[in-house]
Amino acid sequence: MSDGGTVAEHSFRYWPPWLAVGDPGVVATSEVAALPRAFGGPGSGPGQFRAPSGIAVDVRGRVWVADTGNDRVQAFTHDGALVRVLAGRLKAPEGVAVDAAGNVYVADTGNRRVVQFSWWGGFVREFGGLDRPRGLALDHAGRLLVDDTGRVARFDTRTGAALSDTTEPIGSPRGMVDDGVGGVWVAETGNHRIVHFGASA
Repeated sequence: MSDGGTVAEHSFRYWPPWLAVGDPGVVATSEVAALPRAFGGPGSGPGQFRAPSGIAVDVRGRVWVADTGNDRVQAFTHDGALVRVLAGRLKAPEGVAVDAAGNVYVADTGNRRVVQFSWWGGFVREFGGLDRPRGLALDHAGRLLVDDTGRVARFDTRTGAALSDTTEPIGSPRGMVDDGVGGVWVAETGNHRIVHFGASA
């Protein structure tokens, strides 16, 4: 282990599908989780879901959900009221992230790209050169991190330019989140573990 590389890992018996970070150093995964509130149900109508995958919360507290089976992303208030739907050009989206300005980034998995939308739902740009983008995160510098097949790709959100990948290959990355201090946690599904990369990884 070198400075800026993989600094920590933890193994799991089952696949860890998603991650969330609270205070520095506190990480939660979905292997064991309580369910304090739920909304929606099976179907394709407004507020319903088919195989929802990624989830993100914006600065206003709205919950954005990648509704994978319905080829769309839906946004809700914390009480479950539907407030916005992004659809029409997405195919099996599996990940979503929101920046401080309200821009929404969607892992358009079936189309092998990430799409950026404005806070009101207008198309901004797409990030290409991907194989199977799934989880998304935004780091402390505003870079977009994408867990793609065997790697974590990075993009400049201001220009859309591709940046360098993480220095160490990742097997089957599935979920990812910025740690708030320059690094990133990655759920490495195929190896049943989560891995932490430092800021310069």
